[in-house]
Amino acid sequence: MIEFDESNWQIKLLGNNQLQNYFIPIILLLGGIGAYSYVGFLSLFSEKVIIPTFNAQTFSLLSYGSAALVLGGFLLFSVISNIGAGLIKFEKNNQQITLAFKGYPGKNERLFFSYSFRELKSIKIVYTQTPIPRQGLFLVLEGYREIPIWSGQDVSKFQKSESFITNLGIEMNLNIEIVYNN
Repeated sequence: MIEFDESNWQIKLLGNNQLQNYFIPIILLLGGIGAYSYVGFLSLFSEKVIIPTFNAQTFSLLSYGSAALVLGGFLLFSVISNIGAGLIKFEKNNQQITLAFKGYPGKNERLFFSYSFRELKSIKIVYTQTPIPRQGLFLVLEGYREIPIWSGQDVSKFQKSESFITNLGIEMNLNIEIVYNN
């Protein structure tokens, strides 16, 4: 998700901590627990078998259950940690663009980047027509380095983001590129 604030000329990125991002990790965790504990260990320690046997079905179900638990736990950790939340601020007085994002906990938990308007060649809006239309926003720096700001499929946000970037370009005297890819 993305929010545009024209009063302060900033873009807020909401990150992973959103309700719809909780569904898949929870489904994976529940499926992993079911495959891992119920089916995997039940077939391993059956009442009919005195000596536990380790057949291919038991091994595969324990493997799938373990993978689902690990992947579900990682995704749930990412959602709870709100990875990807950030702020992009355009400061006219300082002629600076500041990018601040939240990463994984640890040494590089917060990522800060700062660029001057002189380093900025343009702000590019890229529309891609696939079965699902996409819009991407990029900062294009000297040497044609492109820094992705946002990419989304929500058609209702396209007009709002294009309007914000166009008004930003007029206000800050920045070049704006709009590219249509088919």
